[in-house]
Amino acid sequence: MRSKKYIFTHRGAIEDKTELFNPELGDLTKYELVQLISKRAREINRLRIELQKKYRVHLIEKKKPTMIALREYLDGELKGTYEKKEEE
Repeated sequence: MRSKKYIFTHRGAIEDKTELFNPELGDLTKYELVQLISKRAREINRLRIELQKKYRVHLIEKKKPTMIALREYLDGELKGTYEKKEEE
């Protein structure tokens, strides 16, 4: 069992939870992962806006598009590929 780490601030001590989120990157860098998730979040948001226009109804979001895209990546539903440009 790992010991807990604490961050001490002027308001008191809080538990350090920075190590809780450490996704497997595969062949991606952290920057490419952020781009992949933000691109998917924009797609989700665009689809929501199209549905609102089509059915003339306001959809209430229970989860933010970014969190949906992140969950898709963590569950393995969103796969990222990055093609590097060849230098001439």
